[in-house]
Order: sequence, then C-alpha cells, then structure tokens
Amino acid sequence: MNLGNAPALLSETLLTFAEAVAAVPAVAGKQPALPTVYVWADKGVRVGKSRVKLECAKIGGKRVTSREALARFFEALTGQSQFQLEQTPAARKRETERKREALHRKWAKV
Repeated sequence: MNLGNAPALLSETLLTFAEAVAAVPAVAGKQPALPTVYVWADKGVRVGKSRVKLECAKIGGKRVTSREALARFFEALTGQSQFQLEQTPAARKRETERKREALHRKWAKV
C-alpha cells in the first residue's frame, strides 16, 4: 500500500476506491474494475524498470485516494509512455517471427 503521501492526500478531494472507478473516464466504453484500482495502489503499473503507484490512505478501515492523486498517477504513466519502451524478450521474439513469416509469404510467391 502506498501511504507515503497520506497527509498531503488528506487535504485533497477524497474518493473511495469505488468512487475513483467512477471518476476514471471510460476507455472503449469500459470503466476499470474495482480490483484494478487496488492493484494500482498496491503493486502499481510497471513503466520501464520502475513502477508508478496510485497514492492512497486508509481512513476508518476504508482505502481512499483523491482526484488529484488520480491525475498525478495518469500524468506519471503518460509522461513515461511517450518514450519508446524496451520490448521484453518474448515480445521481441514474437515480432521477429511475425516479420520472418511475412517475408516468407512474400518471397514464396516469387
């Protein structure tokens, strides 16, 4: 759980995790699921070699975040994702195989 900025978070517009789901704009007609927000706060999202976590606090047994924390979370993800991220070995292998098959199909016709 990412409670490092809890005091600053408490001075912002607080949202329960369920409210946070509703606050996130739908992408392709789908809202994120509630467990997704827990993953964002607990494990974060891997970007390159680091992880970006959603700031949260625990108040009366309920976990909360804020509109501002959501904005910072998505800004951090967007800022990082504008750079070309290095492919994993498995993704590199799939791309190589796809290109090899495309070349094979192209030259098999000749």
